[in-house]
Amino acid sequence: MTQEEFDESFSLFPLEEVLKTTSSTKAKKLLKTFQCSKNIDLQDFLYNKAITFEKHFRARTYLYISNDTQEVAAYFTIAISVLFTDGISEDVVLLLDGYKKETKTIPCFLIGQLGKSDKFASKKIGEYILSEAVSIIDDSQSALGGRFILLDAINEKKLIKFYEDNAFFPIEDNPESDSIKMIKPYFDS
Repeated sequence: MTQEEFDESFSLFPLEEVLKTTSSTKAKKLLKTFQCSKNIDLQDFLYNKAITFEKHFRARTYLYISNDTQEVAAYFTIAISVLFTDGISEDVVLLLDGYKKETKTIPCFLIGQLGKSDKFASKKIGEYILSEAVSIIDDSQSALGGRFILLDAINEKKLIKFYEDNAFFPIEDNPESDSIKMIKPYFDS
């Protein structure tokens, strides 16, 4: 799918705007149109946490709605976060922090959720979704500073490669872990 086809097929809506323009019941019904059997955590977050996180300013969720079906085709959630450095080598901590190798926490931007619905799994839209999430964070980084974007990727070769192809790289190496921390830096490594 090309960017043009993607833009014609889907519309992006901040959850904040959906909550302002529709009832809570209708908003919840819309969120329930997202089905992700591959990653139940994505589905659970959207159904049970996204509205609470939005109302309490903990994160911002953005919904891609199919222009044809009016269903949530994909979504992402971004937030300000902190990377805890326990278990990360001092050299990597120094690189990430840019100042000290002993620091225990490093502020960062977080892509907390990013995924597409089962109904749209065959469509190659991941890079467009990720690109929009990064673009929104880039605007904040430009205004505020910040050294990197963090995400926890499911530790599957195909998914890790997808993020690497989009300028993220792993900061830990634990083949036994279910997830792996990856960053997209705003500094030269």
